[in-house]
Amino acid sequence: MNRTKLLMLSLMTAAIINSNSLQAQVLKGTNYVNLGVGAGTFGFSGTGGVPIVASVEHGFTDKISAGVYGGLIKRKFGTDLAYAYLLFGVKGAYHFNEALNISNPKIDTYGGAALFYRSYKLKYKDNEDPAFNMKSTGGNLGIGFFAGGKYLFSKNIGAFAEVGYGISPLQLGLTVKF
Repeated sequence: MNRTKLLMLSLMTAAIINSNSLQAQVLKGTNYVNLGVGAGTFGFSGTGGVPIVASVEHGFTDKISAGVYGGLIKRKFGTDLAYAYLLFGVKGAYHFNEALNISNPKIDTYGGAALFYRSYKLKYKDNEDPAFNMKSTGGNLGIGFFAGGKYLFSKNIGAFAEVGYGISPLQLGLTVKF
């Protein structure tokens, strides 16, 4: 977790240092594809492994974006227990650069809400007595809230970080702008 804190501190420091640029952010008509990993989980007893996350967003105005996202965790516990947790949904965000007086086009700060469906599959295989084998599946709808930021290293490539509720309390990864 210390590496995660160091990365977040570095991104926030870079955002503060670069926030004095004179060019404003242009979100309208911009698309982002994000791919990353989660730190921690809300999965099976909090031990769900490393989540893989992905999302696609579109800027409808310079302050509003929306898109789709998903996440997956698969984990085996020994040779007899396997677990899979899948989450997918839609999300919308309000971008706060203007409210925070951030004019650097490399920085994007936002917060929003999501509607998602999550499902799980749990399998237990008893190698000694197959009568005790078990399979359980389920799922439900949920609502989540999140806050995050992106920092572009070049015109189209950057990093993102998000905190909130979904598949993981903290998500970090790469973003591609087009």
